[in-house]
Amino acid sequence: MNIINYYFLFLVIVLSFKSNGQVPKVYTNISLDRGNAVATVKGKEYRESNNGAGFHLQDLIGNPQGTQTGVKFNFGPKVPSGKVYFGLINPTDGKYPMPVYFRRTAKISASVTEINLIQLRGKYDMSGWEKSNGGFLGYRVMGPEGQLLYDGRLSFKYENDMFRVPPSIIEGPTINQLTDNSVVISMKLNKPGPIVLNVNDTKYESKGKTTIDFKISSLSPNTEYKYSLEGVVTRNYAFKTNLKKGDRTPFVFAYASDSRAGQGGGERNLYGANYYVMQRIVAYSKARNVAFLQFTGDMINGYLAEKQEMNLQYANWKRSLEPYSSSFPVYVAMGNHEALVTYFSNPETAEEFGIDRFPFETESAEAVFATNFSNPVSELKSEDGAAYDPDPKTKDFPPYDETVFSYVYGNAAVVVLNSNYWYAYALNRYPGTSGNIHAYIMDNQLEWFKDELRKYESDKDIDHVFVTLHTPFFPNGGHVTDDMWYNGKNWPRPIVAGEKVEKGIIERRDELLDAMINQSSKVRAVLTGDEHNYAKTKITEAMPRYPENWERPKLKLTRTIYQLNNGSAGAPYYAKEKTPWSDFATNFSTQNVVVLINIDGKSANIEVRNPFTEELVDALELAK
Repeated sequence: MNIINYYFLFLVIVLSFKSNGQVPKVYTNISLDRGNAVATVKGKEYRESNNGAGFHLQDLIGNPQGTQTGVKFNFGPKVPSGKVYFGLINPTDGKYPMPVYFRRTAKISASVTEINLIQLRGKYDMSGWEKSNGGFLGYRVMGPEGQLLYDGRLSFKYENDMFRVPPSIIEGPTINQLTDNSVVISMKLNKPGPIVLNVNDTKYESKGKTTIDFKISSLSPNTEYKYSLEGVVTRNYAFKTNLKKGDRTPFVFAYASDSRAGQGGGERNLYGANYYVMQRIVAYSKARNVAFLQFTGDMINGYLAEKQEMNLQYANWKRSLEPYSSSFPVYVAMGNHEALVTYFSNPETAEEFGIDRFPFETESAEAVFATNFSNPVSELKSEDGAAYDPDPKTKDFPPYDETVFSYVYGNAAVVVLNSNYWYAYALNRYPGTSGNIHAYIMDNQLEWFKDELRKYESDKDIDHVFVTLHTPFFPNGGHVTDDMWYNGKNWPRPIVAGEKVEKGIIERRDELLDAMINQSSKVRAVLTGDEHNYAKTKITEAMPRYPENWERPKLKLTRTIYQLNNGSAGAPYYAKEKTPWSDFATNFSTQNVVVLINIDGKSANIEVRNPFTEELVDALELAK
């Protein structure tokens, strides 16, 4: 069977699967018509649209093939022209080697280009590839309109007067799920090949996979481990395990969010990600010797309809972490821009709205997020089994895998929530399909959150707890019309199988505050984003936090904590707006900043720095 027949067979299978599938029971007024979803809302028919399908990761990798003079790429019909920047990477030149781009570029014509490696001989061979008959290449694809689309990596060999492309690391390695005695080292290859990981003279082997997670255990706390790889062009790496749980040795960790593409051109928009600002944040964090970086949402532009385009934007964002992510972990959480959407549109009215894609196990925003990152997995599975579950016998909600979790470093714990779970874009305007709104924590997640806080409250080894979620409890600029305020309206809430859930957004906000403030003595701060600025909000009983006409019970707060909003990792800025709590929001800034949280035994304080200028933007003592 030739490749064309394979393609049509694959297409038939995919369409057959989709058309024979079922709409999840949590949705309403949606049907399937020849594999495409159709929504009937307010008496109008809205058909599934791809919302302008963009570039795909697999295309931009370029299917590289060796030639007599270099490496040939084919970027597919969506990139008919443009150019490629390229340069060698010398793995032995410094601790964190990066590509050094050559003075010439390679022109893309009819989607094809060839990088001439012969010209990188002699005085331009800064990596010694002629002597070793192989090397490591960095390349950047620029599209026909001058936008940077992809930042790639590739190994090459030179044998018998021909270049060839062996198995290459195209992503990673990255340090994930680091504990005081274990680690997950992750990477992606361009093609399957036998890979051997060496960690302090112990070998771990992987065969036949392109996505690899090496799980290493039986390590010692607070110990540096060197590691290297066999089977690919590589360099020497190292990571340091966490402090032992309960160890009160001083350490610092970093926090930021919102690095989707910004304005200004160039690396500020590497197809969906602000590579320019994000790489500076990671480099500065490494220079400050942080134990880890927590990044909570809106990494990319998102709001996409195709997994391959989402994978491309995620790949570009992850590239901005390199090469530092090979030595310390970056924990990530979902924001609203991580949405993977089934869009519905009506061409006559130009209306559009969207829901979380299904089947949930493979197509939802949550599932695709989990395939792109390696986070801890909690006991929380989904919202199945909640009071509003339409059928307790079936799985009806998306998975929570790797989007809700907690982790420990020394005497501190971080609890990560997903405030954009099962997110339905524009649900408040088009409630007929059902779904969840922006910023709402649903019932099962709320109960899991309470259990985690109770666990850490009774744990004598934990002195400090930090809660992070994308959406502020108290927005100050850019999201006053939603987040957990909605201009003081309580009616916004999820709709499940056509029925509104019991609690509105402000009521649910208060339940979360009650758990963090009244039921816990250890939560020091909540780390949020969504608004593209920095602001420190003092959450205290004296702070006005209800609309004037509020007739429901008001929560009394028994102590004070802070909301540290840092959504300034490169997304377009938002200015400050007037709210009931404006006097309690201080040090508002639209600079790009990183929040550094210093833990020293029972003490905790923050310093907020501009990673470009190192200017101190804010400082605060959280506990002593």
